[in-house]
Order: sequence, then C-alpha cells, then structure tokens
Amino acid sequence: MKLSLKNLGFGSFMNLIAAVLGLVGLIAMLVSNNIDTAYALKSVSTLTLYGILGVALLLVAIWSPTKFGNHDYISSIANVAAIALFMAVVGPMILDRILMIAGLFSYNSQNATGWRVFSAVVVSAVAYVLACVFAILGSFTKSVRNQKVQVVAADAE
Repeated sequence: MKLSLKNLGFGSFMNLIAAVLGLVGLIAMLVSNNIDTAYALKSVSTLTLYGILGVALLLVAIWSPTKFGNHDYISSIANVAAIALFMAVVGPMILDRILMIAGLFSYNSQNATGWRVFSAVVVSAVAYVLACVFAILGSFTKSVRNQKVQVVAADAE
C-alpha cells in the first residue's frame, strides 16, 4: 500500500499533528535557550536530539501502518518512544527553569528577559504535552483507512 493522503486514517493525521506540535515545542525550546546566555539550558544538545528523534519516530509511526497494516508493532513502539522522548524533554526543561520561574512570581517580577524566557518555556511545554496527547490518540485509532486484508487459506491434505 502506498503512502498517500487518501489511504491515511484518523490515527495518521493525529500523529502528523503530534509531529508538528513536537517541532513547535522544539523551536520554542531553542528560542527560550537563545534569548539570553544567563538562561541557557544545561543540556540543550541532548534535549534537541530527543525532540528531533521524537518527531522522526512519529513520522515512522505514520509510515509503518501503510506497509504493515493497522496497529503493527513498529508504529506502536515508535509512538511510545516518541511520547517518552517528548516527556524526557519537558522534565529537564522545566527543572532548569524552576528557580527563574519562582523568582519571577515572588521577588523579581520586573525581569523582562525572564518573562520572555518563561513565555517561551510555557509554549514549548504546552506544545510537547499536546504532542503527547495527539500521539496517544493516534496510537489507539486506525492509521490506514482502506486496508485490504489478504487471507491465505491453508492447504488441507
């Protein structure tokens, strides 16, 4: 079966939306990292790699059912791994920013640069969490609409 839009089902479109949201989260994370050197993430290269791998795995989860049918092992593993990678990005990103966020809401509320970093982190975290929700929806729905099942009859001797 060829990969074309008319063969893709609801699950493939959910995975595609999740991949786009993963890219949005990745770009927002990189923007929050580059606003000011004082607010740079500690492990931005690892988090960037995780984000890129998560998006690539979601693209594999879109492609795989067109080759192997709905709910195959490759797309299931790719979806679970993409969700895990996206959550592995959100956790350290928030942990690196938690002291800055606490300062913004208590004693340092006039820090304009901090608020810009905070808003970029919120956009990134929300995009990654929404990407996980859409990936979960995509993993439980049909990814290929018109799947032709070939039944092979066993030879009775």
